[in-house]
Amino acid sequence: MKKITWLMITLGIILVLSVVVSGSWILTEGVVQATADEGFCGSCHSMRPFVETHALDVHGGANTKGLRAQCADCHLPHAGPATYLIAKARTGLWDVWAEVLTVFRTPDWIDKLEHRTDFVYDSGCRSCHARLAEAPNQTPTAAFGHKTYFASGGAMHCVTCHTQVGHRDLMARLTPSAADTSDQTGQPVATQEQSQ
Repeated sequence: MKKITWLMITLGIILVLSVVVSGSWILTEGVVQATADEGFCGSCHSMRPFVETHALDVHGGANTKGLRAQCADCHLPHAGPATYLIAKARTGLWDVWAEVLTVFRTPDWIDKLEHRTDFVYDSGCRSCHARLAEAPNQTPTAAFGHKTYFASGGAMHCVTCHTQVGHRDLMARLTPSAADTSDQTGQPVATQEQSQ
């Protein structure tokens, strides 16, 4: 009788642990996916220029095959699940804090573009462009650039050459001009001529 009781308790514990582990995994995967795309990332007003320029880019779906990279595909490391989840949590917390600070100051996005290797990960690029080293039909310029990249031993990054990859005309969108009549959130503002 004692053996049957312990067997039932052991099976019950195994069943409960299986449900908890499976449920945790499903919940985590759901949260990771729900917070990986421009719908989530673009909910912060400071990210609107990036969402808009991403939609215009080949990586944002403006291509004949209908393929689309999500924000997390490029802006998080893909070196392994633990690295990815830790970077996602750290980046998410930092972004929330930075968004709160934009109430007091507008981010200098152009300066941040100079540090793009801190925000775009080659492991993300290489997860889609896995066979780039032997890709056929490259232009001679592209073939030379990719050969140089692979020979650099990590000294070069994809964004060394592809400076605005994923965001078509990003620099033009971020550069204030005399013709620009929108505030930092992308909302139109009345110019002096319009208000008269």
